[in-house]
Amino acid sequence: MSHKKVSSKKKPSKVRSVEPSVAASSYYTDSLGFLAMDSNVPGLSNIILQKLNMKSYAEYRSAVEGNSLTTNFGIRTYAEMFQKMEDTYKFCVQCKKLPSRLPDPRAMRRCKRCQNIYYCSSECQRENWPIHKKFCRKLKVAAIDRLVEWLIFTGDIPFPTSPWTTSITNIKTWEDWFAMQESLEVKLDAIMAGRYMGILWANAGKPKPENSELRESVKRLTTDFFTRPMTIGFALNTFRVDPYGGPVTIHVVGASHIETLNIRATDYDELAKMFPGNQGLEVVMIGPEVVDGPVMRPPLTAYGPRGRVYVSGYKSLYHDFWETVVENERAARPDLVVGFHPGIYYVKLYPSAPVT
Repeated sequence: MSHKKVSSKKKPSKVRSVEPSVAASSYYTDSLGFLAMDSNVPGLSNIILQKLNMKSYAEYRSAVEGNSLTTNFGIRTYAEMFQKMEDTYKFCVQCKKLPSRLPDPRAMRRCKRCQNIYYCSSECQRENWPIHKKFCRKLKVAAIDRLVEWLIFTGDIPFPTSPWTTSITNIKTWEDWFAMQESLEVKLDAIMAGRYMGILWANAGKPKPENSELRESVKRLTTDFFTRPMTIGFALNTFRVDPYGGPVTIHVVGASHIETLNIRATDYDELAKMFPGNQGLEVVMIGPEVVDGPVMRPPLTAYGPRGRVYVSGYKSLYHDFWETVVENERAARPDLVVGFHPGIYYVKLYPSAPVT
């Protein structure tokens, strides 16, 4: 295999917060999300931990790493699960107060238009309206997506796709990609009529959106799901790495729980469908936050099966992985090295299906 130039990553500098935080002493990427939340709404990270029935950030990290038995987080029903999710967004967007800091916690009211943000009083809502009115419609879309995203966990999203029938160079937009999907409306109808879509809106504690809004949400979340494998595919095409000439190895550096928690063996199959008849593709997740699991297998020492994607992982800093594994020929040298921006948000820990 050809050996492309491997980019290096600088060690991230420490992030300081003026507010005490459960994650203040951590270097994990999700700790940045906790720090950001606490700097905006003091105490919000502790609310999130409480809703997950956890006492500390260390316990949260243990769950993310799969080291603690927190399958259901004490959640018994779907309604309780969705309510706890919603409670993590319940603070006054104007004065930043949490319900616990109000004389009557029940005074917190949600915007009826977007169903997304809260106010502790009519005064705060009036003061915030000049800003909020610019984003209310978009926040409504975000609120819908936040709930429908659960269908990724249940396996309803994404819908089944087929090998690409259009050249990768001719796919410029997501609309081009959707146009390539056979029986798209039938697939969307199946998700809309699915069991878990019904469970979602029977227990979400919010009005069910219009069907047209839900269909668009499913499409948005489908694009979000496929963004990573398709980014890799377009990078292979851009840098002229030929999956038809021989097996290809891709390293994803700085991988974390964002890429590896609850990952399924089929999550990167769209990459293989971008190149029908490929000679085999291996995607190796490398990073100190890689979550161990059944899919996070060791990297291949030989080539994987033709026409498919083999996902593997290695919990390590990239330079350590390179020196101890690649240089000792315990893994193939990469044809492409990719790094995704980790984002600033905490991981969603969905429990398994609760008892109803």
